[in-house]
Amino acid sequence: MKRTDLIKSIALLLVIVAVFSAAMFGLNIHTAPLIEANNASAKFGPLLAVLPEGASFDADALIYDAVAPEGSSLTDVPPSVTAVYREASGLGYAVRVTATSQYSSAPMEISLGVSAEGKIFNVQIDSYNDSEAFDFRAKDPEYLSTYVDKDSALTDVGTVAGSTYSSTAFKTAVEEAMNALIANSLIAEGVKSDDQLLMELLPTIFTGMSNNGMMQTEEIEASGNMLSGVKALNDSGFAYIMTEGDATLLVAVNAFGTGKVFDVEGNDVTDAHASLVEEAKAHADANQTSYEEPAVARFEKLMEGAANMQPLPLDTFSSVVAANSFQVGEDTYYGFCARSYGYDIMDVYVVLDASGAIVKTDAKKLFFDEEYFNVDDDVDQPAYKDSFTGLTQDTWTGDNALIAGATMTSNAMQQAVTDAFEAFQAVQNGGTVE
Repeated sequence: MKRTDLIKSIALLLVIVAVFSAAMFGLNIHTAPLIEANNASAKFGPLLAVLPEGASFDADALIYDAVAPEGSSLTDVPPSVTAVYREASGLGYAVRVTATSQYSSAPMEISLGVSAEGKIFNVQIDSYNDSEAFDFRAKDPEYLSTYVDKDSALTDVGTVAGSTYSSTAFKTAVEEAMNALIANSLIAEGVKSDDQLLMELLPTIFTGMSNNGMMQTEEIEASGNMLSGVKALNDSGFAYIMTEGDATLLVAVNAFGTGKVFDVEGNDVTDAHASLVEEAKAHADANQTSYEEPAVARFEKLMEGAANMQPLPLDTFSSVVAANSFQVGEDTYYGFCARSYGYDIMDVYVVLDASGAIVKTDAKKLFFDEEYFNVDDDVDQPAYKDSFTGLTQDTWTGDNALIAGATMTSNAMQQAVTDAFEAFQAVQNGGTVE
């Protein structure tokens, strides 16, 4: 090749490279923002969806990451909160949080946007892993919207009937997300009303109405001095928010017609509000389902020769809905029917002798999630029930109730036996708990 031709070829190559480089430079200038926008959309898309239009995040948006909490100044962040982001213009915060219920195969993943004033912009579920049969969104499509514009008090935000576990887990997760912001002085705490505070006391005052701290109730129509009321799904009793003078109070009535009154601090103020107790008891008595007859029939079946059945009054607020003393020959026995919460409500019968030792334990039906548990193959039910025999309150640890792979049934049996022992002690103390 001639020298002049070589020079021309090199020059042409350089021109081509220069043109290509310029084209790529221009393309990069044009596409870089698009790439960056696409990356931001993938990263912040779910978060921007729970914030007002026009919200944005900058490079310093992530102020808490559960993967590396040591890199954040935020403290007292519960494990359910996985990330906290600060919106760039000062609108507020976006929080990622998880929720797990008894039906979860994996945690729900939730995003919520919260204003700088502490009000919820929006909340959404990014990933749902509970059983579809208990998806509260299907039962109440408007449920998520009840959180919008609420502060941490979550006034008038309840749970969804038929999806109590999953909707309660969801609500708890939102509360924990809000509490993380409050604990770090990022938003102000909402003020709860007296009736909210009183209803939050209910799981500790009336344990028979709850399952692992989750209320198992349905609302009832209020009247007279009642602002609102609930009935236990297991028929263990009723609870009412009532007023007298300037006071707002919680009145609980158990299945035996015993009523007690509590103030917002959880103090028993029954003696000072006798008229409220009578009003509540009248309503409860008119609506209470009695389990006396079926309980007596079961005790007679369990204990051959049982006679002289006597109903026992109790002031316990547990899952026990019927209690009787009876004789077999010269010996005295005590029978208790507890309606505890398993996969469904379970009727559990516990018979104790005069010393407080279990003589018989029976259940109308042991409930299992049959999708995961084969009762016939996995449990010898007669042997399981017999394993409780001889236990007393002092030797009871709850281990006898455990069934591998059947957590809800195990919990129900634990609650029923524990409540039966408590009821027996109350009988020994004249019907009261000490």
